[in-house]
Amino acid sequence: MDVIGVSNLKARAALLTVGLLVTLLVLALSACGGAGDQEQAKSRPLPQDPQALSPGEYHSVTFKPSLSFKVGKGWEIAAEQLSEYINLGYEGGIETHYLAFANVKEVSKPGTLETVDAPKDLVGWLQHHPYLKTSKPQPVTVGGVKGVQLDVLVDLPKDYSVDPECSDCLDIAPLSNDQAAAIFQEGNKRKVFVLEDVKGDTVMIWFAAPPDEFDELATEAQKVVDSVKWSGS
Repeated sequence: MDVIGVSNLKARAALLTVGLLVTLLVLALSACGGAGDQEQAKSRPLPQDPQALSPGEYHSVTFKPSLSFKVGKGWEIAAEQLSEYINLGYEGGIETHYLAFANVKEVSKPGTLETVDAPKDLVGWLQHHPYLKTSKPQPVTVGGVKGVQLDVLVDLPKDYSVDPECSDCLDIAPLSNDQAAAIFQEGNKRKVFVLEDVKGDTVMIWFAAPPDEFDELATEAQKVVDSVKWSGS
């Protein structure tokens, strides 16, 4: 075999090697994309209106920033899903056993129905609120986003009467529908998570229940919080 023939064979071999590498790379990228598609297929859209939820993974439709989470038995959508609010009730306790997600852009001015822009330091706002008692904030990560968690109790004065329809309710953040606000109710024990930079938004997550039933709720609610994934994360 002459020299030219050997060179041609080497060139063809090199081209075949490059082609094989490109093919393997394309297949690898396709596999990654397929896994993402399969993951999305497993996640169901979270219903807009109140109803029971079957166990499984759901992704928000209206709420922003977009997220997904998994629920077990006993959970339901307790209120209309809004762009800034999701409320999940547990075991029929829509008002007394629940887990909420809120995109906090405004807050309710203490002692009034007036709303103002949310402070940059929402944790500090909670700590200095005249009608709240808070524990020391602890670092936490939810869906890969760093934040803090703290226990929050409501302590209203005896003559408190801002909301005539709920004398033991403390307005926290306004809602975009006909409801006045997301509330903290006196008498409930609650765990609050504050994430001050979820794609540029401040998100607050909390679950609440009467003190003697809180631990049972907390076990299930924490599983949901631990399963949270923010879109793109």
